[in-house]
Amino acid sequence: MKLRVFLRGNDALRKRIEDVLEGMGVDYSLHFEEGERESLEIEGIPAPDGWKENPEVYIRAAALLRFMHDGIRLKLVPRSGWWYYGIKNPESVADHVYSMSLMAMVIAEYLRRMGEDIDVGKVVRMALIHELGETRIGDIHLEARRYIPRDELDDAERRAFGDVVGILGDISGEMMALYREFEERSSREALIVRAADKLELLFQAHMYEKFGYRNLEAFWETKENFRDFFHNEFLSVLFELIRALRERNRFPEDERP
Repeated sequence: MKLRVFLRGNDALRKRIEDVLEGMGVDYSLHFEEGERESLEIEGIPAPDGWKENPEVYIRAAALLRFMHDGIRLKLVPRSGWWYYGIKNPESVADHVYSMSLMAMVIAEYLRRMGEDIDVGKVVRMALIHELGETRIGDIHLEARRYIPRDELDDAERRAFGDVVGILGDISGEMMALYREFEERSSREALIVRAADKLELLFQAHMYEKFGYRNLEAFWETKENFRDFFHNEFLSVLFELIRALRERNRFPEDERP
């Protein structure tokens, strides 16, 4: 997505603003008008007084706010799998991202303290951004995915993610790299985030069952939900504990197998 820039002034000012935008690596569209009264507006946000002293500060702030128009939409996107299986008022994608990012952070820190070479900050950044594409295409639940070729869905999510973060310019490359790592499971940090993504899902399923919902077997039977736990002892134990909590909730003490 291009950053929409509206500028009034002379050619020298135009060149200065273009240099800033290009230095930031922003993909932009510039609407320019010559005029004595100089003004700058980005994405409908007029520049404050004094913007000419350091236009990069204003441009980056405006780009961030435009990015947040997309990012905040995750609060409104429901986790559609819960809805499909009968959960009333299910959590949003943003709810999931918060919980799994918290889980991923603690997992990474624990593993680091147990001797593994883990970049905890990288784990948190990757966890926070991994669902941004869903601001454009929504959360597509398991049943719907059976009708969409995997490569087409992956490509759509990748393009949506790129459109959302592209407006941020020079930091978008790092965000795209983190997203590719997550998708490809190509680093230790990506494996942790992948595991946390599914561990949080299963823990949430357990909590919904604890609240009385009983039609969630598909989440416990889908092999895709378990593939990222067994490369690491701590993650395997964490999964087994979540499963044990579920069994304890499903059966009264005197009826447990």
